[in-house]
Amino acid sequence: MKIPVIDIFAGPGGLGEGFSALLNADGTRAFDIALSVEKEEAAHQTLTLRSFFRQFEPDTVPEDYYSFVKGEITIQELYSRWPEQASLAKEEAWLATLGDGKDAVPFEEVDSRIKSALKGHRDWLLIGGLRVRPIPL
Repeated sequence: MKIPVIDIFAGPGGLGEGFSALLNADGTRAFDIALSVEKEEAAHQTLTLRSFFRQFEPDTVPEDYYSFVKGEITIQELYSRWPEQASLAKEEAWLATLGDGKDAVPFEEVDSRIKSALKGHRDWLLIGGLRVRPIPL
């Protein structure tokens, strides 16, 4: 059974990508990114694309993905050719601000999204990125 992962402050998804790359002895993924949360649009777009990639088992990613990466098709074309996987990726990657600031999503909504993403799993993993801001000299 895959262990669900909730990835907060995910950025473009590097930490989650590391977890999702770990394979069991049978070649299946050990972890399943259930929900990734990021507030910056550009990072969220990458997060969604990486989620789309993970909707396929290793070695079964369609050639259309690589056509997009090469600039031969648009992201809209890629997602329209694989609507189920695109929908799952967009559900997994959430553009939202966490915390208690004025733009933050209410805690109740965050809890609800996490519970929904976990689909009843009681054992899961919480990971989160850290944004380091340069100190002015």
